[in-house]
Amino acid sequence: MDKEVWRSIVERDFAVPEGHAVTEYLPALMEGLGALDPELRDHLCLEVLWSWIDAGRFTPGELRQIAGQMLSNLQAGVGETEGDQVFLRTFSVLILGAIISYDTKSQTLTGPEVWLVLERGLEYLAAEQDLRGYVPVKGWAHSVAHTADLLTALAGHPDVAAEDLERLLYAISEKVLAPTRQALVEREGFRLARAVIAVLKRERLPLERVIAWLDVIAGDQPRRKTFVAGEDNARYHNTEQFLSALYLMVTYKDVPERVRETVLPAVHRALKSFMPNFL
Repeated sequence: MDKEVWRSIVERDFAVPEGHAVTEYLPALMEGLGALDPELRDHLCLEVLWSWIDAGRFTPGELRQIAGQMLSNLQAGVGETEGDQVFLRTFSVLILGAIISYDTKSQTLTGPEVWLVLERGLEYLAAEQDLRGYVPVKGWAHSVAHTADLLTALAGHPDVAAEDLERLLYAISEKVLAPTRQALVEREGFRLARAVIAVLKRERLPLERVIAWLDVIAGDQPRRKTFVAGEDNARYHNTEQFLSALYLMVTYKDVPERVRETVLPAVHRALKSFMPNFL
């Protein structure tokens, strides 16, 4: 579909063109999520589809159809490190986040349907090997940041239970601690930390289990006095970035005071284990 059509929809505050239904545009919108043209993908198809989901333009059946396609898209080329299908995967993750955010208000999906999105989202976070942020010419891939946004939405959903919130925390720490040569330098740590803040604000997971999770992170680092070039260097960076972001966000986000007073020392302890000479 011509970009001018999408531009006109955006310019008209996402109004559905007169005489047309949203379902007419759905196949092209979903296909556009994998486009290599960043304007078409990021600023037109993503924004239109997100806006229509948030505005409740789709029936429950249509919303389930979209969610099913997005979950399927997570498997497209997963495991590759630099393939173009990464855009379809990561922008499908964003749409899943939009669906979960909408469902938090509308309660359209069933509990098992929300749980399936959580399960597939955690599987995808572990499986995704393309950690690039901004790709020249083609735009943002940003798999870790986009998945963090989905996890933030899931952490705030009332159907996500305490044990699943704990699984979410461990999925995040496993990603940042994973050996890799790709340093996360596009603010992914802040997006992941925001997901943790969403968990803390739910106040459903006992704080001793949050502390135990942070202590696992503190005990995982190799405790070397110097950085080692390559994988350890990127791993150190990714974990430090995440913990630094989490420490900062715990201090200024509207986290309940008792949660902040309990969690902040544990975050500091974990961060100090990675930066003993600086904290």
